[in-house]
Amino acid sequence: MEKKLVDLIIEIKKDCLVNEKQIRALCNVSLAEYKAVMEIKTTEKITCNVLSKKMGLSPSRGSRIIDSLVRKKLLVRTTNPEDRRSFVLSLSSKGAKIKDDIERERNNCEKRIREKLSTKEFDLIKEGLELVTKTFHQE
Repeated sequence: MEKKLVDLIIEIKKDCLVNEKQIRALCNVSLAEYKAVMEIKTTEKITCNVLSKKMGLSPSRGSRIIDSLVRKKLLVRTTNPEDRRSFVLSLSSKGAKIKDDIERERNNCEKRIREKLSTKEFDLIKEGLELVTKTFHQE
């Protein structure tokens, strides 16, 4: 029986999650912490609420993840110069290194895929996945 598109997507997702889990284990971060680190640009200063929103989390759930990352010294929390009642977050040097490590591992994963495909095949797959992603976001 021929696989449906959704079955192929689920299979790819499962393979990517295994790779992501290995990366998270190397970096000693949870899935939520991993997502938070990846949402912050290396030199960016971001408020807690904006980070929570970027991650699709409530402010209270986001706050717990942020607290964990501050305890692990991956994030630095400083008083917001524009509003002394709130804080801004930035990656610490350790957090920036973790982000670099994650990016390197993600690049290695993509490199392994690229090595098994021609440039044309890779580009076609990427274009197809972008189209599928775009249709999901149009719903």
